[in-house]
Amino acid sequence: MSEQKERKPVSAYQQLYGILNSLKTEEISLNDAMHKIQLKESKPTRPYCKVTSSGALALYGVQKQPIVMYAEQWNKLLKVVKSDYIDNYIKYNESRLKYRKIYKKGNKHNNISKDDDDDEMLEETENINQDES
Repeated sequence: MSEQKERKPVSAYQQLYGILNSLKTEEISLNDAMHKIQLKESKPTRPYCKVTSSGALALYGVQKQPIVMYAEQWNKLLKVVKSDYIDNYIKYNESRLKYRKIYKKGNKHNNISKDDDDDEMLEETENINQDES
């Protein structure tokens, strides 16, 4: 039996370097190089999963950082999600919950920067904490 070696992920820099070298040696055309570069830029439009080197499952595309848990933790979470517990909890506490604003890059109509909004949320959180004291 031959063991297959696990490939290490190639960085974006290494990918671009390879494309440029192929372009210099005329292995690929300019159009092919542009196509490959554009494909590398595109981000997945929906969440996706990967298995980490430690055997955990990482969920990408929900927040900036992946959500990483082991299989038994995902199974526990899925049982809770499949029940109406979280849905009912959100409905019951809707007045106390906050929803994140989604910022689109290049939106000219958005005058509030993310940092300004974070400061406002921090002030609101401090005010809530003072009220509870």
